[in-house]
This record gives sequence, C-alpha cells and structure tokens, in this order.
Amino acid sequence: MLNYYKVQSEISDPRKFTKFYDDLPDSISELCEIVQNVFSHIFWIQKDSNYEFTPKDIVEKGRNPNKELNLRTMEEMLELYFSINDTPLTKSREKIDRVVGNCRDFSLMLVSMLRHKGIPARVRSGAARYFYPLELERYEDHYICEYWNEEDNRWVMVDPQLDDLQRKVLKINFDPTDIPYELFLDAGRTWKVFREEEINPVNFGIGDDWRGEIFVLNKLIMELASLNKTEVLAWESWGICHDVKNLKTLGYEIFDELAEKISKVNNPEIFFELKDLFEDDSRFKVPENYEPWFLKF
Repeated sequence: MLNYYKVQSEISDPRKFTKFYDDLPDSISELCEIVQNVFSHIFWIQKDSNYEFTPKDIVEKGRNPNKELNLRTMEEMLELYFSINDTPLTKSREKIDRVVGNCRDFSLMLVSMLRHKGIPARVRSGAARYFYPLELERYEDHYICEYWNEEDNRWVMVDPQLDDLQRKVLKINFDPTDIPYELFLDAGRTWKVFREEEINPVNFGIGDDWRGEIFVLNKLIMELASLNKTEVLAWESWGICHDVKNLKTLGYEIFDELAEKISKVNNPEIFFELKDLFEDDSRFKVPENYEPWFLKF
C-alpha cells in the first residue's frame, strides 16, 4: 500500500516539469510555502483586502480565472504557472501572478512533490471543522494532503492552503502540517457523522446548494477516487452520484458499507477491497469517455 502511494498518478505527475522538483526542500512547512507561492485560492481573492487583488484584476491582465480553476493535472497547472513568468518554484512571486485554484489544487501539488521524493502521499476528500467555530458544528467541503511519516509510523494530515493570512483570519490554533484527527473528517467519517449524529443536514457542504445528502454521498465516491489516485476536481461526479434523488430507494446500506471501508483504508486488506470496488464496480468506477464538467465561478 505504501509503495502504491509513492508513485505519481496521471494527475499528480509533473511530467515535463519534473526537473523543477529536484531542488525542493525536505521540510513539510517549506513545501507548503512553495505551494502557497504557486496558487491563489478562488474564495480568498474575492475581496482585495485579503491579497490586494481580485479575479477582475486577473482578467484585466488577459487571464481567465475560470479556466485556471478547471485545470485538472499538475502538468497543466505548472505549465500555466511558468507561462505567467519564469520565476522558479522556490522564489517568491507577486501574488497576482499565482495560478487561481482551490483546496484540491494546493493538496495535489504537495502530494505531487512528496511522491517525487519517494514519500507515500495522497489527496483526501472530506470535511473540515476549522473554517467555523466548533460549536456551530459546520462540516465544510475541503481537501487536504496526507503523507506517511516513517519516523512516527503514521499517516499525517496537512493543509497546505493555510497561509499566514488565512491562519490569522480563521484563528487557527493548531499546526497545519499535522491536523488533529477530529478537525478533518475523511468522507467516510463525514458520512458516518451525517448518519449517526443529530446534526442539521444543511451543516454539511459548501455554498447554498451543495449540502446535505447530495454532498456527503458525492464526497464518498470522490474520496474513493482520490484513494485510488484519481485526484478529482472538487466538483466532479459520476455513476451512482447522479442517483442521489433516489437515495432512499437505493437504500443507505451500500453507502454505510463504503463509508466504513473508507474510514479504515489504512488497513491493507480494506485498501485492496476499495481498489477492487473502484476498478470493477460500475456504480463507482469512472465511466468510459468521461470528462469533468466545467465550473464557472
């Protein structure tokens, strides 16, 4: 299982930009700083008081923020990054010259760099508790990176998106390079909380429409994909995700079982069961000729 996550996926592979990874630092915190130098989060640039520019300023420079946000592979994102200017990854650049992305993109790049170093790493899709006060019980759509710390003999969760500004605004009081277990729930644990706890369904999701059952079900399938190194865009969906309106007819049992397996993915036996599900089960695997839809923000 660890060897599987050491190897780049088609999505995480920097391909022709691999050489730019050769001089990267080893520190997780320093790698996070590099990721933060590559991307600007679409939500956090809506107000110019955050980073002193907005998507409108990017458009005025002849770029298309929506197109940037829909880039799926690490190679595509790095190609855009170096087309804006030739600043190396390890040198700070103007904030407006960073690629527009979201949490999935920050996490994918950290995973990509760690795999280049031979460190097992994967993107995790789930819900974070730290974007709102804990007493509100808000489970916000989020992606993070998880890597294998050989010295500690454990998987460690990292949020490479949280720069100095975001940590200050959100009043983050933990180390983003080692997220506490209870503050980020993978999609399996998110589903279980949704099913077992008496929490308002609208507390799960993001935005006005992406909430409740439709959110937690889709997250399960997208997390299954990410665990199988198909590191999806945050708005992708296929297969049984589209049957969410018939969820009560389908029954919750298959999703309860899937959530249980995902929450135990670190068990090698369960891991290989999830691989078989993703590769062979028509309800979960990526359809032939599938293309993700284009999100306009």
